[in-house]
Amino acid sequence: MSAPTQNPAEQLQQAALALDTVQKALDYSLADVKERSQKADGKISAALLDHHQLVSYDLALSCAEITGARFGLDYAKRARAAGGGSASELTLEERFALLFAAEALQAVRNRLSARPTDFGLDDTWLSKTVDDPQVRQFCIAQLPAAHVAELGQLMRAQDGVTGAYLLDDHHEMMREQFRRVAEEVVMPLAEEVHRHDLDIPDAILEQVKDMGCFGISIPERFGGIQSDEQEDNLGMIVVTEELTRGSLGAAGSLITRPEILSKALLKGGTEEQKNKWLPQLASGEMLCAVAVTEPNYGSDVANMRLKATKTEGGWLLNGAKTWCTFGGKAGVLLILARTHPDLSFGHRGLSMFLLEKPSTPGHAIDFTQDGGGKLTGKAIATIGYRGMHSFDLFFDNIFVPDENMLGGPKGEGKGFYFTMA
Repeated sequence: MSAPTQNPAEQLQQAALALDTVQKALDYSLADVKERSQKADGKISAALLDHHQLVSYDLALSCAEITGARFGLDYAKRARAAGGGSASELTLEERFALLFAAEALQAVRNRLSARPTDFGLDDTWLSKTVDDPQVRQFCIAQLPAAHVAELGQLMRAQDGVTGAYLLDDHHEMMREQFRRVAEEVVMPLAEEVHRHDLDIPDAILEQVKDMGCFGISIPERFGGIQSDEQEDNLGMIVVTEELTRGSLGAAGSLITRPEILSKALLKGGTEEQKNKWLPQLASGEMLCAVAVTEPNYGSDVANMRLKATKTEGGWLLNGAKTWCTFGGKAGVLLILARTHPDLSFGHRGLSMFLLEKPSTPGHAIDFTQDGGGKLTGKAIATIGYRGMHSFDLFFDNIFVPDENMLGGPKGEGKGFYFTMA
C-alpha cells in the first residue's frame, strides 16, 4: 500500500525534520574533529587540523548545504505567505525548496556513509541520522528523475521563472532597471564579444557608469549610491544577477572588483586614500582589478609569494600573479604582496598595495615605469568567460609609493584581513 499523499505543509515539515536529523551527525563529527585537532591548552592546532583536511572540507561543505536547504525552506514559506496558493498544492518555490533539501541531504549521506570512521561515526550513529528511515524516504520521494523533469517543464512553461523575488520596492526597482539594461544593451552585443573574445564594448561600460553601477558598494558620502548607514549586499546581488542575464563576462562581473576594492578601502584605508580612490571608483572614472591569486598557490592567501621590498619612498614588487580579471582595462590594481621576508609569518607578513597603471585594451599588458620597473601580462584563453579578460601578470621591480600601501604604515602586515573585508 502506498503512503498517503502529504499536503505542502506536511512535506515541508518532513524536510525540516530530515535536516535536523542529519545535522546531529554533522554536529557530532565537528566535535570529533575539533577534539582531534586540539592542543593540550584546548586551542586548535593548525598542524593537527591539517591531518584532517578532507574531513574538514567535507564537513564545511555539508554544513553549508544543510544551511542552504534551511534557508530554501524558509524562503518557500515566505513566498507562500506573500503570494497565497492552494493549501493542497505545492507552489513553485516549495517544489524547488524540497528538491534542493533532498539533494543536499543525499550529498551529505553519501559523504558520511562512504568514510564513517573518518567522521567519528559508527553504525549506530549512521542508523539514527543519515540512514534514518524518514530521511531516506524523503530523499527517495523527491529525487526521481521524472520528478526533476516535471519541475523543469513547469519552470519552462513559466518562461524560466524560478520563484518570487520577495524584494522591497527599492530593490525591485533596481532589478527592473538592470534587467532592461541586460536585455536592451548587453544581450545584443554579448554574442559578438564571446565569439571574437572582444573587450567589453564602451556601450556597456558607459551605460553601467551612468546608472551608478560601480558605486553600489560605495557610500553616498564618497559619491556612491549605497547608504552611509549600512551596506547593501542585496543590491549588489540583484544587479549582478540581472546583468549576468545578459552576459557574465561582458557585464555581470563588472561590479565585483569595485566591490572588493571599495570594501578593502572602507575597512582599512586611510581617510586620504578613501577620499582619493572611492569617488573615482564610484563614478567609473577609474576601473580596477584585483591581483591576489598566484601561479603556485592559487587563492591560498596566507601562502602568497609576490615580494614587496622596501626602498626609498616606497616598495618594489617582484613576482607573478594570475587570474587577474580586467587587469588590462583597469587603471588601478589592488595587489596582495609579502612585505615580511620571513615566510613563517604566514598571513601576518602580507600587505596590500594600490598600483596605478595605464588602461590597456586588448589581450596584452606592457607597462614600463619612468624608474624602469616593468609590468607585463597576457590574457588567459578561456572557454566561456570573455570580455573582461583574465591575465597572467609579471612584476619586475614595479615601484609603488608609500602612500599607496593600503592603510598607510599601520596597514603593513594587515593585507590578509583587508582581503577578507
